[in-house]
Amino acid sequence: AALRDLAAAPLTVAVAMAPFPVRPELDELRTRIGRDLDGETLRLHGLDAASLRSLAERMLPGYDPLAIDRVVRRVATDSAGMPLLAVELLRAVTLGLDLGTIAGAWPEPLRTLDQTLPGDLPDAVVAAIRIGVRRLSPTAQRILAAAAVLGDLVPAPQLDRALALDPEEAARALDELEWHGWLVSEPRGYSFVARVVRRVIERDMLTPGQRRRVLHAAGRTE
Repeated sequence: AALRDLAAAPLTVAVAMAPFPVRPELDELRTRIGRDLDGETLRLHGLDAASLRSLAERMLPGYDPLAIDRVVRRVATDSAGMPLLAVELLRAVTLGLDLGTIAGAWPEPLRTLDQTLPGDLPDAVVAAIRIGVRRLSPTAQRILAAAAVLGDLVPAPQLDRALALDPEEAARALDELEWHGWLVSEPRGYSFVARVVRRVIERDMLTPGQRRRVLHAAGRTE
């Protein structure tokens, strides 16, 4: 009603919505945009390889094409193309070059996916990840923390066992995490969409005791 009454006013309204949970009132609004209401519906996507390459070339002008290839592969894996994470990872590389903490191009040949980051992520990025986690349901938060401890390709039954969850409750939380882009389901288990997010959760959002309890419940050792 407010949008209808303000149709002639010099006003722009931006509405952001997540795909989960379903909000019928927002779906109803979307059906009217472009028909009863002037406006556009935009779906945001992560940066693809070409966009990451263009960004890396602008932020790392001293890198040769092979070095750009390596850094793009690494940033794509760590950030999953999320613009905020991609930009800050590249900024960490430029800062490492400026401070002399890295020599030559990062990552080095043959260490594209495992060389340590040249610097810490800014507090703003870590805080953004923490805020995003806290917006999830309590069960989804527990599963995300357990997945950060247990590593890549964690089978759903192992997560259920590590947290003593009812399978149906765990399934709902896993669906929530997939919808919101935290985890991806693969044939052998669940993995983080963005690898750097897993590192932040494991490092900053779990105590050593919590980590040990998850490993013990899952039948693993440190």
